[in-house]
Amino acid sequence: MMRTLKSGLTIGMLVAAMALTSGCGDNDNSGDNGNDNGNPNPQRTATPAPQRTATPANPNPTPTSTAGGNPVAQTVTFGFTSAAAIQAFQVRAAYQTADGNFTGSIDAVACTLTGSGLLTKNDNDTGLLTLSVANASALTFPISIACSFDATSGITASDITVTVQEVTVNNAPGNIADLTVATTIS
Repeated sequence: MMRTLKSGLTIGMLVAAMALTSGCGDNDNSGDNGNDNGNPNPQRTATPAPQRTATPANPNPTPTSTAGGNPVAQTVTFGFTSAAAIQAFQVRAAYQTADGNFTGSIDAVACTLTGSGLLTKNDNDTGLLTLSVANASALTFPISIACSFDATSGITASDITVTVQEVTVNNAPGNIADLTVATTIS
C-alpha cells in the first residue's frame, strides 16, 4: 500500500530522493561510488569560516593625552648612596601605565648614568623598569640615573615605587639595606 504525503510525494519517492541527495556507498563523494552513469560526482566544497585578525601590539606605546592636552615630558631621577663598598646593584621601579611610560622600550629606554659603573636598563612597558649598575671594583657614590618619562599628566615621586633587588659586595651577595635610593621628578 502506497501512502501519499500532503505535498503529493509518495513515501517511496521521498526515500529515494533522500538516498540520492545523501550519497551512496562510502559517502565521500570522491571517486566512483558504483553508480557509473557517465555523470561526474558532485564535489563538496568547504565554506571558509570568518577569519579573525589580531591587532598587533604597539612596541612603543605613546601615552594618551589628558583632556585637551599632550603627554607631559618629565625626568625621573634615581639618586643612590651607600654606606658599604658595593660593586653592583639592581633595582626595580614600578609605575602605573595609566600615568604614562618611560620613554623608549626594553633596553632602549631613555636612561643615563651619572657616576661610576656600567648601566643596564630594561623597561617592559607594563609598569616595571629594571636598572642595574656594576663595576669590577667598588662603585663610587653618589650615583644617579635619569630617565625620561612621558606622563599622561604630571606625576610625583610617590607614583613610582623603587625596590632594591640585590647588591654585590666583594663578589658576594651584600645587604640590600646598605643601598639608599631617593627618587625625584622634574
